[in-house]
Amino acid sequence: MSQVGITLSKSTLKKILLLLLFRLSLDLAYVYVVSPIYSYSGFTTSLSFVAVVESYLMMILIGLVIPSNIGRASDFFIWMLAIATIIPTLSFYAMHSGSRMFMYAMVIGYFCVVLFSKIPIIKIGTLKEGRTIGIFLLIIMVVAVAASMIAKGGLSHFNLDLSKVYEHRGEVGLLINAGIWGYINTWVYKVVNPALIAWALWRKRYRLFLIFTALQVLFFAISSHKSVLFYPVLILAVYFFVRKKEAFKYITWGLIGVIIFSSCIYLIFDNIWLASLFVRRVFFVPAQLNFAYYELFSDIGHVYLSNSIFSSFVNYPFEYNYTNMVSLYLLGHPNANCNNGFLATGYMHFGYLGMWIFSIIIGLLLWIADSLVGKRMPKWLGISIITIPFFSLFTSADLGTSLLTHGILMGFLILLIIGKNPDLLLNNSKAGGLHESYLPHNLSS
Repeated sequence: MSQVGITLSKSTLKKILLLLLFRLSLDLAYVYVVSPIYSYSGFTTSLSFVAVVESYLMMILIGLVIPSNIGRASDFFIWMLAIATIIPTLSFYAMHSGSRMFMYAMVIGYFCVVLFSKIPIIKIGTLKEGRTIGIFLLIIMVVAVAASMIAKGGLSHFNLDLSKVYEHRGEVGLLINAGIWGYINTWVYKVVNPALIAWALWRKRYRLFLIFTALQVLFFAISSHKSVLFYPVLILAVYFFVRKKEAFKYITWGLIGVIIFSSCIYLIFDNIWLASLFVRRVFFVPAQLNFAYYELFSDIGHVYLSNSIFSSFVNYPFEYNYTNMVSLYLLGHPNANCNNGFLATGYMHFGYLGMWIFSIIIGLLLWIADSLVGKRMPKWLGISIITIPFFSLFTSADLGTSLLTHGILMGFLILLIIGKNPDLLLNNSKAGGLHESYLPHNLSS
């Protein structure tokens, strides 16, 4: 028994050290790459010894609760929330500056998510015969969106150059996103078609996999949303890494490698493009916006859900939309949409209490995800279907927007549709592994 305790302690220590190394790579990239180039936009350096020490101590606490392996689907999202939101914000807090109380409130919110995601999962049945109809309807949605985009003249903005997306995005958005299509298009880009890519990979339908992947490229080329292009890559990464026993170790090392490689490209060749995209935009822009939301709405007052369906009961108090208000505060003009994740918008709505209430709700959403994935499908499949909307929730969207527009509820519906009889999955011996028993002989089995 004592030997087990020693082994667990070593495992936890290795996990914490790896997270600290990830954090150190962010710190160095901020000081030597991001800040020198982007100090004009608020990424200045103002080191505080106390902030550095306390932020690393908070890192250790986070390392103690992050799962070492993926026992439940929620374990992946708990890790993702820490990597994508909490740790970069701790880095920005130490390297730049920010409110100590807000930083502590974020960490408390993280622990709330972890706590409420651990409720015992419930058993959810399958649709049986309805599965075939459900998948068919998903395919119809994808085809309808592709046809609609082309019919509305979207091909006139066809562009595969990542550096030119902003030249097309505004104009093409007016063409293809009119009315309800704005919602349907986003669901298809972010959830439905990526889910079909993952489903085809699961079923070993490689021709369908290539077709849905090609459609995803088409959606990027017309919509000019860069993230849409990378979703198939994300699904493949989840497929290959999540099934491994030490998935978090491999993925974290991969992210460290991306940060170091991107930084070295700038330092050696004076090319900032990779570092701007993968370091500044992915990690530090959301971190900067977390403090911007706190500073702005602690000064001008809270929104109290008045920008949502509750606008009939609560009057929205500001001249501009909240994302444009943050743009005005941070950039000096209201022309940018400075979106951010649930912790920032939770504070915007109700202050610290809003952050913690939203965190509890997120924990419950992860519990629902665990119940929908459970033994009904491989963990990698369930995770890949809802990773994109949850990443938006963590880094770039309000809670209500993530549930509806960004497709968390749509993702849950897809999980319900494609889930199989748990009895067929009993032979799975690896968390998230792909076993022949997962593969029904026909679509309706």
